[in-house]
Amino acid sequence: MGIKKLIESFIEKLPPWLIAGVFKCIKPIPMVKNRIQREYNDIMKELESVVKPYKDSSTTFLQLPETGIDSANILHEMEKLQSKEASKWKHGFVSGAVYHGDDDHIGFLNKVYAINSQSNPLHSDVFPSSAKYESEVVSMTAHMLKPADKNCPSDPDQEICGVVTSGGTESILLAMKTYRDWAHDQKGINTPEMIIPSTAHAAFDKASQYFNIKCIRIPVDNNYRADVAATRKAITRNTIVIVGSAPSFPHGIIDPIEELSELAVEKKVGFHTDACLGGFILPWAKKMGYDIPPFDFTLPGVTSISADTHKYGYAPKGTSVILYRGFELRHYQYYKTTEWPGGLYCSPTFAGSRPGALSAGCWATMVTMGENGYSEATKRILQTALTIKTGIGQISDLYILGDPLWVIAFGSNVVDIYKVMEFMSERGWSLNALHKPPCVHICVTLRHTQPGVSKRFVDDLKSAVDYVKQNPDEKGSMAPVYGMAAKLPVRGIVGDLLERYMDLLYTA
Repeated sequence: MGIKKLIESFIEKLPPWLIAGVFKCIKPIPMVKNRIQREYNDIMKELESVVKPYKDSSTTFLQLPETGIDSANILHEMEKLQSKEASKWKHGFVSGAVYHGDDDHIGFLNKVYAINSQSNPLHSDVFPSSAKYESEVVSMTAHMLKPADKNCPSDPDQEICGVVTSGGTESILLAMKTYRDWAHDQKGINTPEMIIPSTAHAAFDKASQYFNIKCIRIPVDNNYRADVAATRKAITRNTIVIVGSAPSFPHGIIDPIEELSELAVEKKVGFHTDACLGGFILPWAKKMGYDIPPFDFTLPGVTSISADTHKYGYAPKGTSVILYRGFELRHYQYYKTTEWPGGLYCSPTFAGSRPGALSAGCWATMVTMGENGYSEATKRILQTALTIKTGIGQISDLYILGDPLWVIAFGSNVVDIYKVMEFMSERGWSLNALHKPPCVHICVTLRHTQPGVSKRFVDDLKSAVDYVKQNPDEKGSMAPVYGMAAKLPVRGIVGDLLERYMDLLYTA
């Protein structure tokens, strides 16, 4: 073993807190700082061509034009850019991102948006239609995710209620804020803790940072499901909520929600099911006979669920639903003030003013889809996913992580999986790079159910693996970046890169 590998091996064995501390100390040293900056600059140059492809082909406005641009010219420019981007997802080459994408569906939603473009749920006296749409969206979603015979409107402690949010992240943030405030008020907990699987969505970590809730991460087992025994050991007097995914974003695996929620009942803490991905797939899959473990309000320990209407609910981007068991819990989410000189003020979510047109589009989507529409869409997605999953399983140099239904993660012990992904990118595919372990996933949507798409994916994947095997020393452009982010023990460097990436996005 070379000296470099020995050093790398030694560093990997050090605890993360020690590595982070050492890096923080040496980072300001001029020689170290300059070397790191050069590395950052090289990586940003690679990224710039990806995130700023219009830099030389489109007019850039760094300040207001002296005279306003003609609206026809603006529309022409936007249509030109939209056409370029639609070609990336229209034919089913993108993992997730666009979940429906049919021209008629898009055209219908555009008309709905135009009709409601001025509406704002904050002003319910002016736009009472917004309250109608949002309350019915919540009711329809709740009906999917509760036992049909056990929701008793006469019992406010058991009625499934909720609000419409701007997306899965806001749904999760609101839920964690709600549990924090509930635990402080009802239990006197001042140092709250939430227990999440290592595969839980990053939004839970964001909630931890925003709301000063300690995040206790538990491992997953060999099937990438949350470890129930580890969860039990992690519960303390400061635990406010336990979390499970249905399914998880990285690997598409449903956590053991029933067992985890039973722990929540036993310890008298909240339990949140993150069904942002699965909320509008799993109920219909279950009705079709798929072996779907219980994950929703049929379990007495489940006290909240997030479900994204803008994913497999096929609504416009910018809507999700957060549901609670009982009005009292939902009340901890609300913001209200009675002492403001501007008058009485309240809002159900983080935002004050909100785009009522998105809520109208969400309502219109759900009503026009109906149960039959969602069932048929789910059937097509799961059949296509099975074809892809079977095809991946027949590539001997790849393995599938766990036993997913439609979010399929795959890795390799033979080839660099990030180089495989880069080859797929050159063939037009946009897939998701994952870490811990290094792998890639495809999130199957209605776009992938188009004729020939699943076969082309498998054929291209076979070609990608063969190419990487035959050219193991070819570095590629982005594969080294993914590899570094996955393996680099100094996580502070990876964090710095993410900051610079976001800086780049906002550089005109």
